[in-house]
Amino acid sequence: MVDTPPPTRRLQAFSAVVAVLLGILLVRLWQVQVLQGAAYFRQSEDNRIREYTLAAPRGIIYDRRGRPLVANRPAFTVAVLPLELRDPPTVVSRLAALLGMPAAQIEARLRAARARPFEPVRIARDVDPTVVARIEENRLDLPGVIILADPVRHYLHGTRAAHLLGYVGEIDSDELAARRAEGYRPGDLIGKAGVEKAYESLLRGVDGRLRMEVDALGRPLRVLSRQPPSPGRAVVLTVDLDIQAAAEEALRATGLEAGAVVVLDPDTGEVLALASMPTFDPNLFARGISPERWLALTSDRRRPLLNRAISATYEPGSVFKLVTATAALERGIVSRRTVFDAPGYFRLGQWTFGDLRAWGRIDFITGIAHSVNVVFYTLGYRLGGETLAEYAFRLGLGEPTGIDLPGEVAGTIPSPATKQALVGEPWYPGDAVNMSIGQGAVTVTPVQVARMVAGLATGGRVMQPHVLLAVHHDRGLERVAPVLQRQVSLRPATLAVLREGMRAVVERGSGVAARLNRVAVAGKTGSAENPRGRPHAWFAGYAPAEAPQVVVVAFVEHGFRGGIAAAPVARAVLEAALARPEASP
Repeated sequence: MVDTPPPTRRLQAFSAVVAVLLGILLVRLWQVQVLQGAAYFRQSEDNRIREYTLAAPRGIIYDRRGRPLVANRPAFTVAVLPLELRDPPTVVSRLAALLGMPAAQIEARLRAARARPFEPVRIARDVDPTVVARIEENRLDLPGVIILADPVRHYLHGTRAAHLLGYVGEIDSDELAARRAEGYRPGDLIGKAGVEKAYESLLRGVDGRLRMEVDALGRPLRVLSRQPPSPGRAVVLTVDLDIQAAAEEALRATGLEAGAVVVLDPDTGEVLALASMPTFDPNLFARGISPERWLALTSDRRRPLLNRAISATYEPGSVFKLVTATAALERGIVSRRTVFDAPGYFRLGQWTFGDLRAWGRIDFITGIAHSVNVVFYTLGYRLGGETLAEYAFRLGLGEPTGIDLPGEVAGTIPSPATKQALVGEPWYPGDAVNMSIGQGAVTVTPVQVARMVAGLATGGRVMQPHVLLAVHHDRGLERVAPVLQRQVSLRPATLAVLREGMRAVVERGSGVAARLNRVAVAGKTGSAENPRGRPHAWFAGYAPAEAPQVVVVAFVEHGFRGGIAAAPVARAVLEAALARPEASP
């Protein structure tokens, strides 16, 4: 017979087990509610509520007549919320296939933003709507992937004025380290070149914030709060779109690969046009340039990203004769009546310096008009290298002009005291002779030559070239004041001879291709020998000759002769510039 415990003892054992289980449950509940309650509450809120940055539109850029050059347009951006990524390798692989970009590129962006897991990491900007639709269709397989609406920079005229306007791109590590205190974060856009970089602080706006409640799939349910972004300041540039177009079309019409044009208002230093060829489309950068396109641009032997107007130096050739003539006139070793014997060569000891042809006996004005080398060899030898360098610097060569664009370079003006340090060679007896016609170690930029000619056109007033004309503020339009950099003291007699000679260049000399029908033009041509190929072609001048309003410098790389390749470019630009209506912002 089995000894069965009485029912009361079994009930007590069962009750004890239940009590222990309840105790465990209560302890766990206490842990969850009391010890870990705050953490679970935050996690719940994070899953339910999302905060987005609303990118601020950059300021619009206008030309001097109020025509927009750069604006913004709405576009889709694909981003990833790192905190919501589930099975990252799989999601990244699927997203890469949809976007048509390498998975490694997405992974690199996520790694760069690892310190900010709550912030959306922008993966692709300006995404095609069909791609956005495919992402939405696959949302269940793409946890953590979101679509944002961001403004994208829009360069309305494509390649027009690309080097002047510049472009934007994502901030890099160096820029971020330097500007983090200004509120920049990884993934932000920043001006990388041109006006976009020079006036980043004006053009950049203040981002807004959006707080939203979403469902389990991340779909928005309602807006909890919204702080709208504040757009950047609109700016007005000194450039005239019509003159800019004329400069670029004239350069292109030469049929050569590279060149530059600078157009100034000599009285104010305002840059009316600044062109560099070859060029590029800044819109490529606005949407995030692909590695393949970046490689194609940076490996192009023609260097399309180089701003040849301010960031490249060239031998000036005969446009430097304006320096030699100025120095010789100021030192009193020549006048308009001085007669030279120009047999087609100049001898200095055992060296012979050649000329294009034998000119016979000519006066100084004819020497300027036809750019006769022997005339300037003679003057350069008498002046010497120190005096030539002194006047070159006085007129603004060999130093940055201070134009309000990034990347300007200085060039080189050697002298007996500095040549060794500048170019690693001693000064030779023939250096002053070579320098007198802009050869040897002399190098300048097109914008320097433009500033020099503007100074001669205004009687010695050297104005700082600038591209910013005005800024839109809440209180209205604030105009930028011109800056007088220096007043070069030149005798009236010197200026009179220079102007007569420059006018003769266009009327009957080497620059007749720049002549206009109804307006007198003054100028100087240049054909600069260089070790890289055919001579460079220059034309530097102004119009009207009797009351200068516009200064033009046209430079054609390997254009051979200034009068053949550069002077027609200048004529086309002058026709457009002198036909423009007066306009103010």
